[in-house]
Amino acid sequence: MFKKLFSNFKTEKELILHIIDCYSDESVMQEYNRVARKEWKKKYYKNCRTYQVYSYDSWLMRHLAKTSDDEDIIRALFGIRGSDLLYDSRSSAMPMSVNENLPDDIFDHCLIWNSDDIKELTCMSKVKYKINGEIKNTKITNHINGLIAIKRKKKEDKTKIKLKAFLITADATKSVWTGDSIDDVVEATITENVDEQVLNYMNKLFGEVKSK
Repeated sequence: MFKKLFSNFKTEKELILHIIDCYSDESVMQEYNRVARKEWKKKYYKNCRTYQVYSYDSWLMRHLAKTSDDEDIIRALFGIRGSDLLYDSRSSAMPMSVNENLPDDIFDHCLIWNSDDIKELTCMSKVKYKINGEIKNTKITNHINGLIAIKRKKKEDKTKIKLKAFLITADATKSVWTGDSIDDVVEATITENVDEQVLNYMNKLFGEVKSK
């Protein structure tokens, strides 16, 4: 019983590192709440200390992942980045992506982790990183621009296929208008050289032909 009344940890950091090391696979533990000294808990209270914001270890660790300026804690949390202690069902992003105190190597990993997510990259772009901030923001901007270019290219390719199908159809219609046989025009238009994708779009353009 007396062990619960006194903390064996001299500093809050020591307790936090202990929780990270021992409870990384737990999402509902309250070790910090149970062991931490009152003076450590003060900064985690709201509304005149009637509401403790971080009752669960997982809540506190996700908060620290985003805000801690202690490199040892940041690296320890990064080491358990896929654990239940940092898991958040509402987000697929790594919680420490927006921590302004990230060391360069961890930042690079977070950038790769979110490299296909413009929304998360945009969130990162708004952070004023304290270590090599200008370099970090340039990397983020380049990633965002790259994703925008890829998205634009996909849209252009789809549009080209649709336009190609339309022009093939328009050209065939013009041939019929100038007196060519409809059967001959059809045979000349629908050949083995026509892309499968173009055929699909032409089918959508004409709609399904129902057999009698």
